[in-house]
Amino acid sequence: MTKKQTQFAYRSIKPLHNLTKKLLKNKSLQPAFGITLLQLLKDTKAALSFWEHAEKASRKSRLSLNFNKLQIGGGKHYLSGFINLDIFPPADIIWDCRYGLPFPKEQFRFVFSEHFLEHLDFPTSAKKVLQEIYRVLKLNSELLLGVPDGGKVVKAYCQKDKRFLNTLRRRCYNKRKPTAEIYGDLDLINYIFRDQVDNPNYTVHYWAYDEVSLINLLRSVGFRKTEKHKFDPRYCNPKRKFYTLYIKAIK
Repeated sequence: MTKKQTQFAYRSIKPLHNLTKKLLKNKSLQPAFGITLLQLLKDTKAALSFWEHAEKASRKSRLSLNFNKLQIGGGKHYLSGFINLDIFPPADIIWDCRYGLPFPKEQFRFVFSEHFLEHLDFPTSAKKVLQEIYRVLKLNSELLLGVPDGGKVVKAYCQKDKRFLNTLRRRCYNKRKPTAEIYGDLDLINYIFRDQVDNPNYTVHYWAYDEVSLINLLRSVGFRKTEKHKFDPRYCNPKRKFYTLYIKAIK
């Protein structure tokens, strides 16, 4: 990626982002148009974050070859001893993984990612990122991947497991600002599967996974040994333990 390409992308996106912010201040907007603009605002904000840092991130990745552990999409859950890569600060490298990972083949012995994959469109970007993770892992090395457990939530709904569903609502959604609108248990499934376009503080979920679907997806990109894994306090966010599915995959 050249400096000229980076500057061109940034100059192209910045006016669109500013116009979108300006339009959203118009209180007479049709609601449907407002939702479209809000999603566009989120997308352009992420794109600007990436292109603002792209050249520096590429340089930094080349200088960080002594690291053998990578976290992808950790947000504020920063892991010491890792290269922390995300599209927003405070990551070490600001990067959009849909463009591939800015690392050479077989650099890492361990890759960790939690509550990131569900934010990628399926199958195109989800498979692309997993293929890239496979590429940058050394042979016999490990990926630990965590996602909201779609199967667990559907099972709780079908079995009318009020204890689980009420705990999920209390821990994840009761304190949201603006308030999460939940009128029944099915709405909790919708939040897990597609959270949420119209809340400015959250990015949309594009896909939900259960154990079988995620294991088979990982096998489809080349991982040879995949299994459900327990919560690991060394890496995983304890706030997400209750409703997260963890899968370990070996290259």
